[in-house]
Amino acid sequence: MRTLELRTADGRCVARHVQMACSFRSRCVGLLRRRNIPEQEGLLLVPGGSVHTLGMRFNIDVVFLNRQMRVLRLAENVAPWRIVIAPKDTTRVLELAAGKIATTRLTAGTYLIVDRFSDDPSERPTIKQPRVNHTPCERLPIQFSLRLPRAVRSLQPCRPARDARVATKPSVES
Repeated sequence: MRTLELRTADGRCVARHVQMACSFRSRCVGLLRRRNIPEQEGLLLVPGGSVHTLGMRFNIDVVFLNRQMRVLRLAENVAPWRIVIAPKDTTRVLELAAGKIATTRLTAGTYLIVDRFSDDPSERPTIKQPRVNHTPCERLPIQFSLRLPRAVRSLQPCRPARDARVATKPSVES
């Protein structure tokens, strides 16, 4: 299974082994079959929305992301048998080990960057993963568009201004 590494825009490592869950079945099962989640692992639900921890055996941190991989909301230390409602514009959800949000100092508004894709067996996670059928998203890299804030866009070269002539009506004297 393809894994990826996620970092913040300033270079802090969020998780080294993030697996993508793209099919309906893999998103529903998620982390339910596991007894724990190692600190450097995570699960990226694509497309994502509200999440539940019904039937889970351990606490998790939940990061709600938009299309540009910008953090919209953080839910720390979500206990088993809970439901967390996603904010508006959520398209991806990242599930991490409990306490990972605090250790990486993630905040709302932070951008996450896919650092690399890995198919190397030596870099695969250490725990045994449940057997899941291959999903279409494993063959495709994450695709998203990054829209820069207005302050950054203003640094781009300006287009030449058009000649704005104001048409005036001739005054009619009677």
